[in-house]
Amino acid sequence: MKNQSLFLLAVASVALASCTGGNGARSVALSVEGAGGKTAYFDRFENNLPYRVDSVKLDASGNGTLHLKALPLDFYRIAIGNEQLIVALDSAESLVVEAKTGALGTPVKIEGSEHTTALHGFYGDVRAFDEQVGKLRAALAADQANTAALDQLNAANTAFYDQCKAFVNTNSGSPAALTAVSKLNMQQEMPLFKKVRDDLRKVMPGSGFFAMYRDQVDRLEQQEIAMKMQEEEMKRLSNLLPLGSMAPEIRQNTPEGGTFALSELRGKVVLIDFWASWCRPCRMENPNVKRVYDKFHNKGFEILGVSLDRAQEAWTAAIQQDGLPWKHVSDLGFWNNAAAQEYGVSSIPFTVLVDREGKIIDKGLRGDQLEGRLAELLGK
Repeated sequence: MKNQSLFLLAVASVALASCTGGNGARSVALSVEGAGGKTAYFDRFENNLPYRVDSVKLDASGNGTLHLKALPLDFYRIAIGNEQLIVALDSAESLVVEAKTGALGTPVKIEGSEHTTALHGFYGDVRAFDEQVGKLRAALAADQANTAALDQLNAANTAFYDQCKAFVNTNSGSPAALTAVSKLNMQQEMPLFKKVRDDLRKVMPGSGFFAMYRDQVDRLEQQEIAMKMQEEEMKRLSNLLPLGSMAPEIRQNTPEGGTFALSELRGKVVLIDFWASWCRPCRMENPNVKRVYDKFHNKGFEILGVSLDRAQEAWTAAIQQDGLPWKHVSDLGFWNNAAAQEYGVSSIPFTVLVDREGKIIDKGLRGDQLEGRLAELLGK
């Protein structure tokens, strides 16, 4: 997912920023081959931007120690020149790092922090996966018919996905989980995403990286709740008038000022078409409805248009403009139209197909589906 990729990028790659100094009980002992005389910086993040906590000029051999005040569990950065090393530390952890210039991000040794050890262990797994997949993709590029390479690629992708899930489950209370969970499908793994959110809320609630992640999960969770409620409402409305039940009577005003009832069409196959002049999708669908009406009208097909308009002039004008020759009624009640309420209409256009005996036999048919159903009932 795009948002997940952006989040991983924010965790794994940040720009340079300003410098401050500091002292404290924690320390980061550095030994960076080839970095003699350079300055190493330790940065915290605020709004995903780095801010200096401490700095040390490395000796001729590339050794030096950063002294840190107590900082909360979060991602931090060690920067030397244009290179950086992302770490994850809590307030009690110190760190020992051995690395080489040009490869600061993949240190030879990194000890003292369980969170950082887990993080860089996962980084190593990602590099191994990328190398494996790169070779397989190269083999496929050279020979697209290489089914063995394709099978291996699919197997590698599946295995890595499962590996990421296992890592997240094991490290759900560590910042390292945020890097691994971004490799997963949030909609597919929502329970796991919520577990990480809930576990990290206890240990790093003030982290900007956690806040980004939390907000993403919260948004999708709310969307899922809304969708479930909508599905339940649609199911409830659908169950108001199940297929096979008698269509409730509709008796409302006609454009000419009289009244007309659905029961007057008994003996015909009737499409009850809920629409409105202000409904653009309805107006766009009208030519298709008219085509079907013209095709099947002489075979015993009728339409009763029920408008959710509230202005007589707009309703009658739309009938004339779209050339709709069938029966029309409305109580000009907008969404409170009595028939729409009784038929459970929550969006328009919406159709209900009624057989010759007045029983409901289908709902929501439009275009080719409607034409096909009428062909079954009335013949082509």
